[in-house]
Amino acid sequence: MFGLLTPCRHTMPDELVAQWRAHLCGLCLSLRDNHGHASRLATNTDAVMLSILVAAQRDTPPASTRAGRCPLRGMRSADVVAIGDPGVRLATGVSLTLAAGKAADVVEEQRRGLAPVSRTRRMVAGGVSGALRTRAVDDGAVARLLDVDSMLARLSGQALVESQSRDLDELTRASSEAASRVFAATADIACAPDNREHLAAMGADFGRLAHLIDAIDDLADDRERGTFNPLDASGTTVDDAHAECRLLVRAIARRYDALRLLDDRLLRAVLIDGVRHAVRRRTPHRVACAQHRPTDIGSTSPPDQQPRPDQQPPPPSDYPNGWPFPPPFRPNRPFHERVLPFMGNTCCGPACFANHWNHCSDTWKPALCDCDDCCECDDCCDCGDCCDSCDCGDCCSCN
Repeated sequence: MFGLLTPCRHTMPDELVAQWRAHLCGLCLSLRDNHGHASRLATNTDAVMLSILVAAQRDTPPASTRAGRCPLRGMRSADVVAIGDPGVRLATGVSLTLAAGKAADVVEEQRRGLAPVSRTRRMVAGGVSGALRTRAVDDGAVARLLDVDSMLARLSGQALVESQSRDLDELTRASSEAASRVFAATADIACAPDNREHLAAMGADFGRLAHLIDAIDDLADDRERGTFNPLDASGTTVDDAHAECRLLVRAIARRYDALRLLDDRLLRAVLIDGVRHAVRRRTPHRVACAQHRPTDIGSTSPPDQQPRPDQQPPPPSDYPNGWPFPPPFRPNRPFHERVLPFMGNTCCGPACFANHWNHCSDTWKPALCDCDDCCECDDCCDCGDCCDSCDCGDCCSCN
């Protein structure tokens, strides 16, 4: 699952957790029913937030429907936001548009030499970009509201900008403009014109923040592979990027306070708390959950090399009992390093009867079922798990 925002369910009451899942499952079902099962791979948590943002501006609750059993809900049915709800329709269009823009950008990066040549990567991205674009414009009303064609043209032109510019503002402008347009569209859909200007400015900040965080996350891999990274290209240090991210978070919070909203409890938890957590978890020397604690700067072992068993330091005092130490996988792994192990554990059975590492939330999970009774296995792939999104240390009893 893609997206910057991953809510911390341990800090939300059960009512809000249920609402979050209703919007998330509504988006997933909309992608499946309108565009096929494969389109569910485009599910984006930032797009889920847009559905919640629309709902917070409307004076009527979103329409709901009963969804059937799903493995990601522990084979339970649930009430979810209906696929015809305006917020879910917008979230669906945005998810597909972002996926299409990313695929087109991969093709252009290959063509312009901004990434190592990979014929397979270029062929796959080229093959799916057109199909994703077609699906993104299927909902004509949403496509016209977003002006999907011009948005995709701007996003797919990012590689040209990267090949010519070394200015960070210019390098992040396409992301800012796209997010600004999408945020403003929520006011149009919700018939809340007073919010439009504030949302457009908030979206611009969010788009730049997402671009900077993506650059921070990818910096080490980009350097290793010789791939373009806006921080290196513009001469921006990681410390400077972190400082700007914190400024953007404060700007988003200020603009949020100017919005006219009805019930904004879920939106505040997902958006405002979400961007704060996203920045804090990437800040050096932060207080973090144990499995995401930064590497000791005094360590003499290379970052990708574990010390020998006789050199292995003991786990921190707050490290959860029974978890493997050190964690068997590095945190903040890219999607392709998570999806296959996750599918293997979840779809092939080990998660049901054996303790296992959940690659979605980066947590050690007990077996889902003891074969004696129904188990609470709806947490087996809760992508909003605390340790995946917050720096709450011991405050949420996540051990």
